Amino acid sequence: MITRRALIAHSGILAAGAMLPTSAVSAATRGGGMPPLGVQLWTVKDDLAKDFDGTLRQLGKLGYRRIEAAGWYDRTPKQFRDAMRAAGLECVSAHHSMGDLIDHADERLAFARDVGVKYVVASSPATAKPIDDSKGWNQGVADAMTLDHWRYNADQMDKIGKKARALGLRFGYHNHAAEFLRYDNKLPMDEIIRLTDPAHLVLELDLGWAAGAGYDPAEAIRRYAPRVHLLHVKDIVAGERIPGKIAADARSTVVGEGSIDWKSVFAAARSAPIYSYFVEQEEPFTEPPLQALAKSAAYLRRLQA
Repeated sequence: MITRRALIAHSGILAAGAMLPTSAVSAATRGGGMPPLGVQLWTVKDDLAKDFDGTLRQLGKLGYRRIEAAGWYDRTPKQFRDAMRAAGLECVSAHHSMGDLIDHADERLAFARDVGVKYVVASSPATAKPIDDSKGWNQGVADAMTLDHWRYNADQMDKIGKKARALGLRFGYHNHAAEFLRYDNKLPMDEIIRLTDPAHLVLELDLGWAAGAGYDPAEAIRRYAPRVHLLHVKDIVAGERIPGKIAADARSTVVGEGSIDWKSVFAAARSAPIYSYFVEQEEPFTEPPLQALAKSAAYLRRLQA
């Protein structure tokens, strides 16, 4: 199981005064194909730490046009924005952990606004107890949550989302596998939807982790379509796919080399107001991350040709 992020301390948000549509219309729905190719920078976090500007340029050369931030690498909003532009990239989304956002929402949202993003996304829930990393991130999160604490998170999401809207941003939630397990016979993802205002919370569906919980990612898009504005295009290798059970051996891989039917996924995406999607792959890598991202980009170009 893949070790997952204990995310970010510094983060930020959108250029002052920028207008954001309250309901983005999917380019796929309009018949123009999917939005420009995007990448979650967590995939190349180690490369960025060694050579920030050079890694961004490499992503641009591979055909990526949009990025989702996972930390600001000690840059100011202007420095981060200028680095993106120099590489031919646009930062449209930024991740922060839910716990960080609960404690520092105003700071994180204001920073991100100044970077120029359109979405700020909670990358993981604030857990009821510490996560046991020895179980793997997904199982560790699942075991650290209760139904009441999922509902507490939903309440906090709604409050943070209201603040985000006041700044011209959209606030989103990114799932792992635990949101698709049953707590007292209820799915946390269903509860998050039920307890939040659509004006305050949208979803970033991580398709790999939905598959890691045994669910069909295309069906997950259709189920939550009105709220799904962002996607994590993550392919998964797993020995088992049992709905409601986290696959113990799940790992991410190059898009097109795992178990997900991407044609059905992108067909389902036409039912949702997708604004952007981001390729993401996580450790353990079997090849350099940039090399893996090159293969994922090539596969997605062929798929959408």
